[in-house]
Amino acid sequence: MKYTNKTQARKETGVNYLGSVNLTTKHAKAYNYNEMTYSLYLSPAKMSGYEVCPMRTKECTTLCLNESGMNRMNMRDEMINEGRIKKTKLFFEEREFFMNWMVAEITTAKNKAEKLGYKFSIRLNNTSDISPEMFKLKINGKEKNLMELFPDTMFYDYTKVPSRHLLLNKYKNYDLTFSYSGENLDDCHTLLEKGVRVAVVFKKELPKTFLGREVIDGDLYDMRYHDDNNIIVGLKYKVTRKRPDKDSKFVVSI
Repeated sequence: MKYTNKTQARKETGVNYLGSVNLTTKHAKAYNYNEMTYSLYLSPAKMSGYEVCPMRTKECTTLCLNESGMNRMNMRDEMINEGRIKKTKLFFEEREFFMNWMVAEITTAKNKAEKLGYKFSIRLNNTSDISPEMFKLKINGKEKNLMELFPDTMFYDYTKVPSRHLLLNKYKNYDLTFSYSGENLDDCHTLLEKGVRVAVVFKKELPKTFLGREVIDGDLYDMRYHDDNNIIVGLKYKVTRKRPDKDSKFVVSI
């Protein structure tokens, strides 16, 4: 496959877009902070046949947010999941095509944000946990990833991969929040000591402190790079359509 333009890409793949800007409920909150966020939703775990969540646990796979929000409301069909599977297969099987399309979308979104006077940011992993360095494209014979192609744009991520924090020293336009899984408490302590914030899902009200750190309300907005480091990002448990209300290791009840 060879990418020509966005119209051709849509016709050839049956996919309307790769990423969206402030479309989901959580990303729409960015408007309250004068910001537009380009976000990508791939098919999580190994639903597409390709593993995109290397450190996933059985519970986080079952209770993945892929089955909440807009996708929870579309229970009569699998259009959203099918679209995410198509995108994920494109990423792994037609990387150059995928990346040219994504660069075109990001460029359009970034230009629009600048024209409207908004800040602009990018989150590549909303329902995946792929290294951002894999999002790369060869230009003039040299491979560059998106963080290098858009050096003045902030990229931010959540991850369960402990070693991902090493990218923070490599890219000044990359921000990372580590996610508590219920099985990685030691990694959480280690990364907090290194100045990496940690996201924790709470069943009830958010506590003022957890693991000896201040807890902030992470549901007010998604752009974690606005937060201090070395804190706990408190997230309220979201009901999924597969398991409406089940206790889980990664959901803290205090």
